[in-house]
Amino acid sequence: MGLKNIFLRSKPTFLIQSCNVYQKRSLSLVSFDDRRITVSFPEDVGTGDKAEEDLEADHTPQTQVTFSTIFLRDACESPESVDVSTRQKSFTTAQVAKNLKVHGEPSIVRKNNQDHLIVQWKHDDGSTQKSSFSEQVLKKYKDFPSRMAGKFFMEDKIYWSEKELVKDMKLLNLDYHAFLEGGSTFSKALKALNKHGICFVNKMDDPLQNPKTQDLCEANLALWPVAKVAKNFGYIKPTFYGTLFDVKNDKNAKNIANTNKFLPLHMDLCYYESPPGLQLLHFIKNSTLGGENVFADSFLAVSKIRKEDSEAYEALKKVPITFHYKNNNEYYYYLRPLIVEDPHLVDNKSGQPLVKEVNYSPPFQGPFEVNITSTEDPKLFDDFIRGMIMFEDAINDRANQYIVKTPENSCVIFDNRRVLHSRLEFSDCNGGDRWLMGCYVDGDSFRSRLRTHMSP
Repeated sequence: MGLKNIFLRSKPTFLIQSCNVYQKRSLSLVSFDDRRITVSFPEDVGTGDKAEEDLEADHTPQTQVTFSTIFLRDACESPESVDVSTRQKSFTTAQVAKNLKVHGEPSIVRKNNQDHLIVQWKHDDGSTQKSSFSEQVLKKYKDFPSRMAGKFFMEDKIYWSEKELVKDMKLLNLDYHAFLEGGSTFSKALKALNKHGICFVNKMDDPLQNPKTQDLCEANLALWPVAKVAKNFGYIKPTFYGTLFDVKNDKNAKNIANTNKFLPLHMDLCYYESPPGLQLLHFIKNSTLGGENVFADSFLAVSKIRKEDSEAYEALKKVPITFHYKNNNEYYYYLRPLIVEDPHLVDNKSGQPLVKEVNYSPPFQGPFEVNITSTEDPKLFDDFIRGMIMFEDAINDRANQYIVKTPENSCVIFDNRRVLHSRLEFSDCNGGDRWLMGCYVDGDSFRSRLRTHMSP
């Protein structure tokens, strides 16, 4: 089928001159063939008298976009294409792409107070299918930033030092019972975790006041306050520590977290293929001397390296670090670099790829296994070491750390792929005690809740 130009065949210039304001602003079909369909629609304009004057004078800029017909057919959400109940596709991409034809001329139809592009398709087996695409949907897919809107909210993130975090501390402290009710308090938690990577839920129920939660066991998992908080985000991620886990001082501990020794800044479970997105820690008892919690924003640190030493930054993306847990009849192992950039998302201002996650966990770091002999690139490893020194200098700078003695029956929630956590050495010589109850939630669960609460 040759390229058909709708403007030439229907002389739309004369039609536009006789149209009212609504028609000037409507979705238009420009051209089509079996491979492409081009449409035109008005760009979104602001509000106010000037915007209205522009619309009346037909000054509204038009956006022209050419879509692949295979994309449009594959994106069809008609009841024949997507099951009404399950919302799952009933066809494969290759199935509809084979010898796909546009069957007749597409049309623009007004329904539900919005223009729609209507396309009739003819498949390889001779069957036909009608698709309808609203102007809103076509605008959503006009460019990559529009397609990503409402999915990741990366532009809302703030890289923080202590000064920046303290300034927003009121937004980061939430009431437990209001949190469990959902609504605005839960939405605030989602925003805080996306923006700063950390928040605090206070005035938690004391599990020691409940006769059913004196000791952790499989039968009472759902009764613990930290589990109730976690389940608002989705399912709890079980690990080899269990669904919930205790953090107590243990002289024969198999994990440094269960000792009273200084615990350096780190992230949890970097030796897992998919480390958890959120970590929750409920401070049931916290009356020992010392033991303050330290938090630092790894994204701030890597942004500093990116600005000051691009070669070191690139090396931190390339050289894999060995993460492992080899103890207590377990052997977990994974290689991953310190910095992982998102393969698709870029900063709208700089055009640089956005940082997706950071991997840093010295207590669980094994020997390097790449770029360590003379047969490999020595410069890359030198750049990497320089970058590691810069990274540690940044996160260990007191100005970049938030240090707090977390009150009893408060729960800290933080992004385990971004926010580093540490604990200072403590002593129970004052007769004090320390008991934390923790759990993990996958980042996918958190982002699902974020999208459903934040998307328009």
